[in-house]
Amino acid sequence: MRESNALSVPGRARAAVLLSALVMAVVVLFVAAGCAAIPTRGPVGKSDPVLPHSNNINVSFQQFAPVAGASPESIIRGFIESGTGISDDYQVARQYLTAGLAQSWAPDKRTLVYKNAFSVAPGPDKGTYKVTFDVASTVDANGVLTPADTGTTETLDMSLAQVDGEWRIAKAPDGVVLSPSTFQALFSPVSLYFYDPSFTRGVPDVRWLAGRAPRTATAIVRAMLAGPAPYLKGAVVSAFPNGIALERDSVPVNNGIAKVGLTAQPLLATSVRQRQQMRAQLLLTLQKALSTVTDLQFLADEREVDMGGSSDVVAPMILDSAVPSTQVALSKNELVTFDGSKVSAISGLASIANLAPSAPAVSYSGNEFAFLAGGGGQVYKVSPGQVPAVAAVGTALTPPSFAPNGWLWTAAGDGSGTVMAINANPGAKETQPVVLTVPWLAGRHVTTLRVSRDGTRALVISDADGVTRVSITGIFTSGDMPKELTQPATLVDPGNPTVGVWVDDSSVAVMAPAVSAPVTIQILDLALDPVPLPAIAGAQWLSAGAGVRNVHAQTSEGIFNNVGNRWEPSVKSLRQAAFAG
Repeated sequence: MRESNALSVPGRARAAVLLSALVMAVVVLFVAAGCAAIPTRGPVGKSDPVLPHSNNINVSFQQFAPVAGASPESIIRGFIESGTGISDDYQVARQYLTAGLAQSWAPDKRTLVYKNAFSVAPGPDKGTYKVTFDVASTVDANGVLTPADTGTTETLDMSLAQVDGEWRIAKAPDGVVLSPSTFQALFSPVSLYFYDPSFTRGVPDVRWLAGRAPRTATAIVRAMLAGPAPYLKGAVVSAFPNGIALERDSVPVNNGIAKVGLTAQPLLATSVRQRQQMRAQLLLTLQKALSTVTDLQFLADEREVDMGGSSDVVAPMILDSAVPSTQVALSKNELVTFDGSKVSAISGLASIANLAPSAPAVSYSGNEFAFLAGGGGQVYKVSPGQVPAVAAVGTALTPPSFAPNGWLWTAAGDGSGTVMAINANPGAKETQPVVLTVPWLAGRHVTTLRVSRDGTRALVISDADGVTRVSITGIFTSGDMPKELTQPATLVDPGNPTVGVWVDDSSVAVMAPAVSAPVTIQILDLALDPVPLPAIAGAQWLSAGAGVRNVHAQTSEGIFNNVGNRWEPSVKSLRQAAFAG
């Protein structure tokens, strides 16, 4: 059995084009004790149908209680099939368990989404059984979804015992196992928002949460208090102090106000400013996920806490950081700007034609530029009035990428795992690259590294042994100084792209360039399956501004704009245009 090492990054897609595809996941009751089977003989006990909680999918799930004389395999299969009982705490599923296991089994510890079907076979000892299936993805107790590597399988060990002459599951792992369709009906993607280290921007952390609407607010708060997903730890911060928890496992919403009762001691130990930041962080998350929430109150020992006055209110989180509408591009081997209709020379910029430039980049300020030279072995930086200067040297460097704070990033594509960041801000005292050795990139050929528009994450496309991964990694810094790239989250397999760009705060566009063949650009959301844009022949480069409707494909014929279900030509004289970032 091969373990999955990918992380899901998981938010609800905001663009209509993304809503058309939900991530394939699994919805069969998995973890807890033995799985019950669909009855094959005897009287049938039928529970009330369970409806999906929030996905507007008109589906009901029938749950069948165990029948007299059911075989061990039938009990296991029945248990798994009754893993849809979210609304009543899986009361039917618990009937397939011995009394002790029915009390201790924790169905929300993990959800396994399986492909195709599962098999039940006797184990090596009497009364033991093995449930085996191909894994599509897993969801942990906090809603972090991890797509499984192709070929990943899992086997669950279960033991059965007779209770009053009937087989019941006496030992099984916590969690549920679900089919993809059931998972889609019972779980919804929700973006939790954490702060960037400056407590200015909001960074989405997509989780898959189950349950009916009245329980969604509780699930959101519980997941937020547990902190960011593994790949974001160290890259983002939470206003909520470590160790704080819900006072009760309930967040009621009355007349639009969410009442959030937190453990008194850690809550009262916070400052008014920290409580205001906690409020801004949680209120944004709740309002994005639930149309019923208009405000929230923090309670300690059932009493509302001091939130200060109007002068203490903090600014809302900034989402989807603005991307300037002007692109930088190459025209006759010189850097130019393109605003969508007009191509302009850059005043005061020295000629770079003799450097054979490629893959240009522009800072968010619009005053600093970078490009590849030397056959991809050098990154140059340049600004008006300054002589072009080498910023980084390496092998098969990725196109340079500016972070919002003015740092310039690139990665070596030689399998060394080397990533370099350069302070390209005007007047920077130290301009030598900060060199990071990233263990998880060792042995991988990196073709893309793009910093997100909030500066806390990077899109990385890499391949090894013919297998491509599209990953999102967190950027751990000390002040502005980069220190580490976190163990990444891997997005749903989109094939074998080599080029990618950020589209908004939670989605990217990727493609595999071709000289003349049709190319499909795919939008990958942190929560959803790939969504293809219309194919375009000979696409060789990609850029994106704000949103899916601002994706541009570039061929030997020029730049094309994504307009509905077609590509329209924009300008012919440019190549390798790029927005800030």
